[in-house]
Amino acid sequence: MIVITELHDLQAQLRELNVRLAEVKKDEKQAYLADIRERVALYGITEDELLRAAGFRKSRKPRAQAKYYDPSSGKGWSGFGPRPKWLVGKNLDDYLVDRAAKPWWPGEDV
Repeated sequence: MIVITELHDLQAQLRELNVRLAEVKKDEKQAYLADIRERVALYGITEDELLRAAGFRKSRKPRAQAKYYDPSSGKGWSGFGPRPKWLVGKNLDDYLVDRAAKPWWPGEDV
């Protein structure tokens, strides 16, 4: 039977191609990883930066600075979201954080 023999030959060729494909992929992967290692060392890339670039970690939005502060408890509130319990029924102006420009050098007035 010529058809069966031809089918077996094609299946054998397919197996060989799949093996060669896997070997080439493995070699290319190792070369690529070696290149990444070199670049990580060259640029001082951290693990966190690498994971973010690869999409395995998401960047966090920076937290908003406190607009209101309670010196007795040390708690702060940015003004976003629901009003915290420590500010309920109190005048917000009494807890405003001083946002006046600070001198950039000690002893220098702005």
